[in-house]
Amino acid sequence: MKALFNRAALAVLLAVALIMSAIPAAPASAAVDTTTALKKAGAALLQSGITSDWDAIAASQAGYELPASYLSKLQTTMQKEVPTFRDVTDFERLSMAVTAAGQDASSYGGINLIERIYNSDRMLNQGVNGPIYALLALDYGNYDVPASAKWTRDKLVAEVLKKQSADGSFAFTGEKNGNPDLTGSALTALAPYFGQAEVKLAGERTVAWIKSQQDKDGGFTSYGQSSSESIAQIIIGLASAGYDPLGEAFTPKGKSMLDKLMTFRNTDGSFSHSLPLAANAYGTYQSVQALAAYEKYKAGSGRLYSKPAPSVAVTVEGPESTLGSGVTRAVYALDALTQVGADKKLAVDVKEMSFGKYVNAINGIAGGKYGGYDGWMFAVERKGAWINPSVGMGDFKLEAGDRLVVFYGDSTKLISSVQVSPRQPRDNETFTVQVNQQEWDFKANEFAVTPAAGVAVQAGGVTVTTDAYGKAQFQPLSAGGYDLAVTGYSSSKAPSVLKHSVKLTVGSTSVKFSDEKSIAPWAIEAVKNGYASGLISGIGGSQPAFAPKQELTRAQFAALAVRLLGLDEAGAPAAAASFTDVKAGSWYEGAVRVASAHGIISGVGGGKFQPDAAVSRQDMAVIFARALKLDPSVTEAPYIKDLGAASPYAVTSIIAVHGSEFMVGDAAGKFNPKAAVSREMAAVAIVNVYEHLSNQR
Repeated sequence: MKALFNRAALAVLLAVALIMSAIPAAPASAAVDTTTALKKAGAALLQSGITSDWDAIAASQAGYELPASYLSKLQTTMQKEVPTFRDVTDFERLSMAVTAAGQDASSYGGINLIERIYNSDRMLNQGVNGPIYALLALDYGNYDVPASAKWTRDKLVAEVLKKQSADGSFAFTGEKNGNPDLTGSALTALAPYFGQAEVKLAGERTVAWIKSQQDKDGGFTSYGQSSSESIAQIIIGLASAGYDPLGEAFTPKGKSMLDKLMTFRNTDGSFSHSLPLAANAYGTYQSVQALAAYEKYKAGSGRLYSKPAPSVAVTVEGPESTLGSGVTRAVYALDALTQVGADKKLAVDVKEMSFGKYVNAINGIAGGKYGGYDGWMFAVERKGAWINPSVGMGDFKLEAGDRLVVFYGDSTKLISSVQVSPRQPRDNETFTVQVNQQEWDFKANEFAVTPAAGVAVQAGGVTVTTDAYGKAQFQPLSAGGYDLAVTGYSSSKAPSVLKHSVKLTVGSTSVKFSDEKSIAPWAIEAVKNGYASGLISGIGGSQPAFAPKQELTRAQFAALAVRLLGLDEAGAPAAAASFTDVKAGSWYEGAVRVASAHGIISGVGGGKFQPDAAVSRQDMAVIFARALKLDPSVTEAPYIKDLGAASPYAVTSIIAVHGSEFMVGDAAGKFNPKAAVSREMAAVAIVNVYEHLSNQR
């Protein structure tokens, strides 16, 4: 029994599928609503949690976005687990997961998973599984395989054919009879190569075996029982080969495979492995794949394991308001619009002319509303910047992460940037919003950026119009989070600018810390102002503590400095890699990297940073002096009584920050250069520098 269980588990774990685009016949069983079933099953999969790569692959194929928690886990797997992989199926599974996440498996996390597959020395160590899933992985992302590879596609196909039994089935090593799960997977892998006569003949033998093995109730028996996984793999395999799984040839006694598959469906949309019903991860993800494959088969929209369309965000902006938004997967911009339009119940009217397709109207709003050349246009934001499309919406190819905006406009300009100063205003201070716009300069072949004058900036019910320099001055707002929206609406013409929104946080200066009585009187105002400005954080929940006397670590101060200066962690090179004690993925790794890249902080020697060591007052002075480029020319300061106690490298920096009043000494005139910095000391210094920088703007 133990050996039987292991083979069954292996079949469940390794069974995946691929469908080939074909002209579908009308389904024989109209009673099965596969569209609704797929949606509910995918939702159930997400609800139960994406706990495996197969879950992620299935959820993506069902059209769902993968959660950030899984994507983070995927990166961890690349860093920590891939170096321990030996079996080629591990590389195959992971490469499919990376592809499903919209990434390039030939270059992800600095590792080429595809090369690990086609040059594997262990391709046959797991029998026919290695070649089957190698083909699935390579075809899923349409990855290139060099002619010099150990395993080209032709070699992999030949190896799969070699393992086919005389009756057309496929079996796991040691099994005498054909296995439905593996046979369906093999058919899936071979289907894209049916143009080769030998492969097509092998596929026909496999299909004949499937017909002979189908039970009268539409299912298949494997290991003495009927399971959802066996049915799912056969459905995907048949659809891959261009056969209708619901066709008359596969509907004995009037019962189709999908009819039988639905008997394993739980009330929440998930699927059981076998009867009686019980939620099962393997049954659910493979049933999701089968339903997704059949949906693609019906629509003639490609194979399940072909390169997935990129995931993109879509927003539709009308002449007076936002009409709708959503996320979808599509190759072309027009397809993305129509898909989100259908989901959000927007009536999208597309016309086809000699020059191609164009959007005539959305929700009854047609071009020419204002009597000019106004009409529906589109713009694409890619990696945080607008790009200038050189083709129409029907021909514009999207990339993963793009934001497509379809808008009603004329000479409508795009918002280039919205900058709030200070970045996080307090509830007791005014703030300025600088708005810049851009439009394509055909002569210069680039975007020309200018201040956006006369546009409306709205936050919290307050609307301010920008001046000739694109500035809008706001009076203090109540503490809280706001959507800061820029619009250029007009009652007589198309909008002057495309609507643009950013998040605005106004900090509260009335926060009450649970340990507020422990904060020194000379620090309390700075602590509250620093907290309200987002420069420093508390410790705890709804009523945070501040821990004013706690020593500040070097890692914590690096994070403070980056926040204070508004540096972008994402854009900095991996300078922290030179510090052997800065852990990759730690909360402070990004801050240390960007601060080091800007020359603000340095290590302590020996390739170390000592992130958990307390930062001294003299080191904080050095960091401030570097960051603010303070004048180090003064070499004497008789008013600092203990300057001689400072390390030589810190003397000029101490003089500079003391003279600028960013950091001062105690009542006795001592700077205490080697004393550790407490959190309340840091708050005072940080706010002093912040106020100085704000006054310079």
